[in-house]
Amino acid sequence: MVDAAHCIADLWYRLGFLSQADIDASGTWVTSVELYQWADEAAKLIAYKSGVFLTFDASIAATSGTAVYELPATHVFTMAAWFGTTQLRLTPVRELWALDGTWPTTSGAPNRCSMDAGSVGTITLYPNPAAGGTVSQVCNEYPATIASASSTVALPTVLQDYLSYAMMAGARGKESDAAMPEMADHFAERCGLYEQIIEHLYGTGQ
Repeated sequence: MVDAAHCIADLWYRLGFLSQADIDASGTWVTSVELYQWADEAAKLIAYKSGVFLTFDASIAATSGTAVYELPATHVFTMAAWFGTTQLRLTPVRELWALDGTWPTTSGAPNRCSMDAGSVGTITLYPNPAAGGTVSQVCNEYPATIASASSTVALPTVLQDYLSYAMMAGARGKESDAAMPEMADHFAERCGLYEQIIEHLYGTGQ
């Protein structure tokens, strides 16, 4: 588990502050809120780029006659899905049309699902369920928003520096008297190296 609050405690002196309280004083060129925001953006970026936040979700209750369902609000991509105990084959909408010219109205026991047949943020079952059931998934989801009141994120502690570099890249890239664009680029490149390691260990995003 990585705590972004520890990242701030580790970098305030690198940003020219005398203490944590010095950052939180009014009128400073960068705030703790902004530092947490840059860490949050970095965590969401790797949720897109890798499978580091894989989870099992069984929150979708399907009903007879309804094929399209909203995905969890934090959903990024699906690795595998099931309807009850039947594994669903992930199928693009173009293949559904090739498979069955009347697929939107075909009814039966679902054995496929599509992530692009409905609107963004939905999953479509095929055939249209003739009976209710649960749609479960192994999927990647955004972590909870990183902020002062919720500063932990489910990452290996060795990746704490990834969030620290993201904070420093944001701070040094911010337009201010303390801006150092060349250092912002340097810290961003370090983040890129961490992202390559994360993708190697957890797989790339879908």
